[in-house]
Amino acid sequence: MPSFQIHLAVAKRYIDKHEIAEQHAFIEGSVAPDFVRPKEISHYTRGILSNNLLENLINKVDIERYLKENKVSTEYDQGVFLHLLTDKIFFTEFFDKEFIEKTTQQEFSEDLYTSYGKINNYLAKKYQIEDIPKQLLERIENYIERSKKEQKVTAKTGRDILPLEKIEAFIEKMSSINLKDYLHN
Repeated sequence: MPSFQIHLAVAKRYIDKHEIAEQHAFIEGSVAPDFVRPKEISHYTRGILSNNLLENLINKVDIERYLKENKVSTEYDQGVFLHLLTDKIFFTEFFDKEFIEKTTQQEFSEDLYTSYGKINNYLAKKYQIEDIPKQLLERIENYIERSKKEQKVTAKTGRDILPLEKIEAFIEKMSSINLKDYLHN
């Protein structure tokens, strides 16, 4: 999954580019799916995860199922939808297919956590993430601390696979989309 900071940066830039009346609700929705455990439920993951990383990434988020089971009517709902769409596009378009085919699930997780450790502070400052509601920031911090204790992966074991320029371009891409173009309801 993209880090909380990536999701928050996308949400903040989306608000800058689109008319969002209930900004706090939108921002809260933009991170809400990552608080649900197991994430396979909140992300509408298709099928059983396998040892095939490419297959896992393709099936990580089922947008069609989400839209069949949910209406995107409030700005909180729009934030949730943006989160899921961001995850889907991140996992299916951000990484080169050749890289994914040569990487194991464990290596990929280690690489992501290493990369997040290198870019999260930069993203927090650049996109002024500290400006979001304090209660939500505290919830995110508590979640991250709890997750670190539960994770088998550390941020020190992997490669950096998230070039900053590419992440910034991804944030701009995701914040520029029109969510209505992806809705079928």
